[in-house]
Amino acid sequence: MKRAVPYVAFVVCVGCGYLGFLGAARIVYQYNQSTWFSSLGKQDAEQLRETGQATLAFSFSNLNLLVQNTPSSIQNSVNSLAKIRCKAPQELWPILDLRLAKDYAMMACLEQQAGNQKAANQHLESAKALLRSLGWRDVSDNALTDLADAQLRSRLKQ
Repeated sequence: MKRAVPYVAFVVCVGCGYLGFLGAARIVYQYNQSTWFSSLGKQDAEQLRETGQATLAFSFSNLNLLVQNTPSSIQNSVNSLAKIRCKAPQELWPILDLRLAKDYAMMACLEQQAGNQKAANQHLESAKALLRSLGWRDVSDNALTDLADAQLRSRLKQ
């Protein structure tokens, strides 16, 4: 037992040193992060951070749809995009709205194939409303079905 005491003390010292290092590294990182955009004004720096975070989240939201094309996975994508849109700067809203409209059109197509016409119509109307707000002129059922089919086919190729 007496022989183990120095080893235990050594392990405790090394562990405390490691935890101290992790704490210091985190503090230094947070300080450095706060100065990354110091050349910009405070408001511009905050807007740049928000835009960067929103575009990164938008990019990650694409990963879910690469795995599977099911109504539930697309619905999860729509939910996450809605959350991203709430936090995103207003100049990114048209991009997010276009993606939401495309996802609604894809869900409508999949629901129609599954025989759930009521849900398909709801998703189609949501897509139409978003596209109209973006200034699209042709928001007919055929145009949206073509959009959804093209997206679903391109996802199957990946």
